[in-house]
Formats: sequence, structure tokens, C-alpha cells
Amino acid sequence: PARPRLAAPRVAMANSSHGAWFASLPADELTPLEQTLRKVILKAVSAHNGPFPLIEWIDRRVGGELETRRDESGLYEVFLRGSAPPPLIGGGGGGGGPSKEAFFATLSADAFAPAEEAMRDAVFEFLASWRSQDLATLRHLGEHPEVKRRSAAFLPRSVPLKDWIEHRIGGELEFRGNRGAEVIHLMGAAKDAVMVKYQQMQHGLPPMPPMGPPMGPPMMPPHMGVLPPPMGPPPGMMGAPAMGPHPKDAWFSSLPADELLPAELELRDAILHWLNNWQRPANRPAGSTAHLSDTGQDEKIKRARQDFLPPKIKLADWIERRIGGEVELRSVGNGQHEVFVRGAPPPETSSRGPRVSAVAAAARQENKAATAEEKDRFFESLPVDEFGPAEDAMREVLLNYLDRYSGNGAASLHEAAQEEEIARVRRDLLPKGCPVSLKDWIDRRIGGEIETRVEGDGSKGSGKVVFGQRGLLPPATGGAGGAKRRRA
Repeated sequence: PARPRLAAPRVAMANSSHGAWFASLPADELTPLEQTLRKVILKAVSAHNGPFPLIEWIDRRVGGELETRRDESGLYEVFLRGSAPPPLIGGGGGGGGPSKEAFFATLSADAFAPAEEAMRDAVFEFLASWRSQDLATLRHLGEHPEVKRRSAAFLPRSVPLKDWIEHRIGGELEFRGNRGAEVIHLMGAAKDAVMVKYQQMQHGLPPMPPMGPPMGPPMMPPHMGVLPPPMGPPPGMMGAPAMGPHPKDAWFSSLPADELLPAELELRDAILHWLNNWQRPANRPAGSTAHLSDTGQDEKIKRARQDFLPPKIKLADWIERRIGGEVELRSVGNGQHEVFVRGAPPPETSSRGPRVSAVAAAARQENKAATAEEKDRFFESLPVDEFGPAEDAMREVLLNYLDRYSGNGAASLHEAAQEEEIARVRRDLLPKGCPVSLKDWIDRRIGGEIETRVEGDGSKGSGKVVFGQRGLLPPATGGAGGAKRRRA
């Protein structure tokens, strides 16, 4: 068959190297290689029944062999992976390039493009590899080789890296001024993502090329962020062992062994200052010591904890592992800890006995059908030093409920349990027939964060159970039950 004639070009070549290459081709016919490429493209477009996303197909399906990036005029180029020339300093677009507004308007509001996925992954790779005692800044991020490469491949020069972060992953990272530098702060959801990336790097798993479905919508609020699961092993490593330690252990192992990071020093200083200035609340009996749950009322500790600790790392774990030589914790049951400067332990005649007996008495009144042995067997089946997935979920939904609660007086546990999400998690954690009530679980497992109280005639089992964050539960509305349930 006759070879197709070429149509006259309608657009002048903006890239001189491209123009020279096209000038080397025959003017009135296709080369054999072009004929083969033409047939494959025509077949693919015809079979697709619509616009064929060639660049996205390359990124997702053969991204391990080929890579794409934009030239200075905004057009895509295709290279064998690893063979692309070094990118220009700054963004990948040319001096003119699209405006910031025009560039962001081209991006999906609901998902990341493959090149954006790779960009986000490079940012988290930098954060997971940061080991300096200095706080990581925007300048440090921009100098990271993989971030520079991905920026050059994806961002036009008219779009600074900071703008892309604020527009597209602003729910995960934010910048705060600190002595003239723009310091990177991780929002709550992003801390887990950095931990996952650290695990990948510790076990020698290289980042996968941008393939597969998008990771999720950008700019997710911290409390709604859905993190991607850890990437699996690359082809040829499918039989590799699982990625080792528990995420909590991996996070602690990422910290310096013989010194504290600046953010840790800030948290340590806040705790010691609070301990040295702690005063016994009026509702505590004489001889009482500070409880770790009391730290929730100290603004400096709350701020330092939020800035540094990932959501699933308990303050008690950090104290025991990182500053246990200065600060000592003593478990008093019910999920609570007494806390004091090491070397100055609290008196043995503390109020632990009466408090435990009061909790036990309330438990017997609340659920007479269940024996103490049955409940103990249930709690003994749970992990001692951490929460299982169902417990993590229950803790989170209860804290979220209390954050949203705006009613008069204390929140009712019965009313909270009627919410669809709490009811669903409760069925998973405490299925029908379980001898333990939701109140039991709160008191025994997260009593250091959330406290409960029986209001009304609790002695007859008819009292209303209310709950709130420890130390923030409003005073009892009256009745004998409230007085009996007051925490020592």
C-alpha cells in the first residue's frame, strides 16, 4: 500500500532540538519506524473509543522503563528511565510558561496525576530521611535531589515548590516562620505517612515508579486524611519478608540514640516545667500526685506534643523511652499513670486503693450479669502495651465525638453510642454477648484520656453515664451518683 502523505505542519517548533530532529526526517513520507509507531497509535486510539491518554499510560503502565517530563514550552518529552539530561534549576517549564492560576486549573480537584504522586512521594522521602537536629526548612526540601528532579519534571518555572505544596498537599504540610526560615511542620495525618516511608527506606525498598491508581484527593484536612498503604515490593521481590518492626518501634528507632531532637527538648522542658509547678486540684485528696492525664490541660505540653508526636504514639511511651531517666511513670490502673521527677516517688499511701475499689464497685452495679472473671478474661486478651485496630478506631471516634460535642452539660455515653459510626466500631470491638460494656472499656483502656461518671441514683443501676476528656468533664449535675463517682 502507498505510504500516507504528510500534512503540512500547523505549529512551529518551540524547542530547537525538536526542530532539528524533525528537519532530519523525510519531508513527504514516513520512515519505517514512524510507520510502525503510526499503526500502533491508530490501533490504540481506535480501540479506546475516546481520547487516548498516552502520557498517563506511559507513566502508569511502563513507568519502570520510560519517564516523561515537560520541556520549557510545556510539551511532554519521553526518555528511557534514567537517561534524561539533568534538569534545569527550578521548575521544569520555560521562562514564559503557564501562569500559576492556569497551571493549577489544569490539575484534577479529586486526584493526583502520576507525576504529582511522584512529587509528593519525593517530599515524604526527604522528610523520612531528615536526620539533622536542625528543623527541616523549605530551603532544605528544595535542595533534596529527588525533589529537585521531580520539580523540574512537573512544575513550570512560574510555579514555586511552596505554592504547589500549599495548593495540593496543604492538609499534610505547612510552613511556619522561625528566625527568618520557613520551617516544615507535619500535620497529624502526614506523620504516619512519613513513618511508612521511613520503613520502606530502612528495608531497602526503592520507591516504585508512578504507576497504578491515584493515591487520593489532595488537600485533605488532617483529621480526614486517608493515607496510602505501604508500597509492596518491586517485581522480583514478591517473596521478600514482611517489613519488619511495628510502626511504633520503627518510629522510635528513627530517633537519635544518644540525644534529643529540638522538638523533643521542647516537649521535655514543658513536662518538667509543668511537674515542678504542679498544684494538687481541690478535688484530689491530700498526698495525691500528678497524673499524666493532667498534662492535657497544659497548653505548652499540648502544643509541643501535637507538633512532634505522631497520632498513634502515646505520651507515656515517649516519656519511658526517651526521658525515663528524668521522669518516672507509675501505673495506677484504669489506664492512668502517676508522674513525678525520678528520685522523688509518690508516697505508697496514695489514693489508689479507694479509687480502684470505687471503679470495681461501679462495674458490678453496671453489669451484674457479667462476672468479674469474664471481664478480666476479655481484658487479658487485649495487648498490654498498645491498642489493636478496633481499639484505635473506638478511641478515635470517641475523641472526635467529644471534640464536636456542643450540648449543655456533660455528654451522655448512651446518646453517643447511638451514632452510626460509634455503633459500628462498638460492634467490632464489643460484639453481642461480650461481658464488657463500653464504659468498662473506656475506664480500663483509655481512662487516662477519657473519664466517665454515673449521674443520678447509680447505686440502683439507673444512673446516667456521662463522659468527657479527663480533667474537662463538667461538674456533676447533682445526685448521689455524681459524688460517688468523683475521681480521686
